[in-house]
Amino acid sequence: MTNAMEPPTEANAPLPRRRRFRFSLLDLMLLTLMVAAWLPTYFAVREIPVLQNSVDQMRALTTNLSIIDDQKLCLRSLPGIWHNIHGWKYSLPADAAMELRLATEGIHSMGDPEVFQSYELPTGIHTIHLKYTQNADQEYVTQVFVDDSEAIVKTHPPGWINTSGSSSNGKGAPTAEAFDLDKPLVLRQMRYSEMHPAGKFKLHSLPPEYDAKGNMLSIVPKGYQSGPPKRFVAPTDARNVSSWGHRQGMRLLDNTTGWNGLLEYQPSYRAILDDRNVRWLQVLNAISVRPVRDDSSPVEQPEVVFDNAAATAGRPKLMVTDSLQNPNQAAKTLSSQTQGRISEDGNTMRLFVHYPAFPSGARLVVEVIFEARFPNRIGLRPHLAEGSLPLQAAQFVTTFDARFQWRTVELLADTDDDGPHARRRETPQPAPLQSLYPEDALTTAWQTIPDARLPLAEYSPDGEALRRLALTSDVANFWTFAYPAAVPDTWRYQGLPIRQVWLVPHPEPAEQTDSSPRPVTTEIRSGTVYPGTEIDIPGGPVVTNVRVTVPLPADKPIWMEIPTP
Repeated sequence: MTNAMEPPTEANAPLPRRRRFRFSLLDLMLLTLMVAAWLPTYFAVREIPVLQNSVDQMRALTTNLSIIDDQKLCLRSLPGIWHNIHGWKYSLPADAAMELRLATEGIHSMGDPEVFQSYELPTGIHTIHLKYTQNADQEYVTQVFVDDSEAIVKTHPPGWINTSGSSSNGKGAPTAEAFDLDKPLVLRQMRYSEMHPAGKFKLHSLPPEYDAKGNMLSIVPKGYQSGPPKRFVAPTDARNVSSWGHRQGMRLLDNTTGWNGLLEYQPSYRAILDDRNVRWLQVLNAISVRPVRDDSSPVEQPEVVFDNAAATAGRPKLMVTDSLQNPNQAAKTLSSQTQGRISEDGNTMRLFVHYPAFPSGARLVVEVIFEARFPNRIGLRPHLAEGSLPLQAAQFVTTFDARFQWRTVELLADTDDDGPHARRRETPQPAPLQSLYPEDALTTAWQTIPDARLPLAEYSPDGEALRRLALTSDVANFWTFAYPAAVPDTWRYQGLPIRQVWLVPHPEPAEQTDSSPRPVTTEIRSGTVYPGTEIDIPGGPVVTNVRVTVPLPADKPIWMEIPTP
């Protein structure tokens, strides 16, 4: 046994000494002081937006105007007094020359009204008030006040408009804003909604590009000239205008996503008053343009031959350009980029619809014409495209006529007198469909309308006579019309009863020779069931198609019109 000490093992080795965070009382006091100094700032920063919002709300209730830029027009809106009174406060530099303009008609989204009243604005700080109401005589009165003086007044008779609603927009926030002196500023634009004929208390609003009645108050540079409003539109003009044609009338729709192979057109909104179709650019009717090689060859239908590809992206598409030349060589090959070719006087718009090659080798180009004088018309003139096989004619066939229930045709009396001036002074009468077909003949067959029974409508600008084929409906109210439950939406229509009118060139019989080209022919076809279904059309046979055959080459257009009531 020894007294020697054993060396320490790993198990009983002493633990390392821990380091502890140590601070003095002074450090604690300094830390407390820092937190106490920071917390009020933190809470104040959180409260500043709330307080600023409260200040802005209280400032909006005052009439004070902050001059944020003394070289610009400074403007703010004033607190509301009444729902038909609107006010602004402005400041103009001493050397500024601005005027106030008021228009009550021709208000639209694609330009300034052509008719207005104006008042030269004084410089310095002043107020403007707009008031519109009906007086004791039920006249529509619009007044504009600068400070306490009446600057502009416009009065319209009681029957000026039938309305109980409106939509509005404009400039002028409750806080001051600065605007350039060389640009017009719309203070308020209000468009009246009109009573809809579909039913009591129902309103309709015109599309924004259509002229409407209301109030438009603007501040513009003195003598400002905005130029005449646009007569025609193209898909690039506005997000909701995916079409070409009249700003307030007939249009050709961009068929990028529509019925492939068809010319889809949209009548004037005023002609139909059908929100469901116009607002979403639904196809109301369309025209199938078909090449005719000769009398014995089958006629190719573009809606059939161009719609046989399984994939939508692989289907041949119609191409709209502003040139008759081949689309591969045209400057613009995408339909949505085409602006249309507008004449120098701004009264005519032309488009060229290029068809893909038909299986037979036929190629067509359809010239589409819009004349400013006739906003409810569309002109159609076929051309033989480069590289096409020879063609005898082109057929224009309407496709969705059954939805409008046209049952009568306006014709002259049937007579054997075919003199050049016969029946021109007679009034055309509505002829029922059954009277146009031979006895016991099928009404589903094509029936040619004798040219002698077409009334003389008018003369073209070059003096050529135009004959008219007009279809009318016997349905007085489509909004209450009872459709069979199984009828597809394609054949349902909820709008005004409309007429379809075709105007075709008509050379006088005395001018016809053996070498003269074939005349334009018009035909109709009727049916008793909705096409593609076995559902009977209520009320009996209706026109299901109109066919107009134009010999090639065609030196004159034909015209299709949907007149407004």
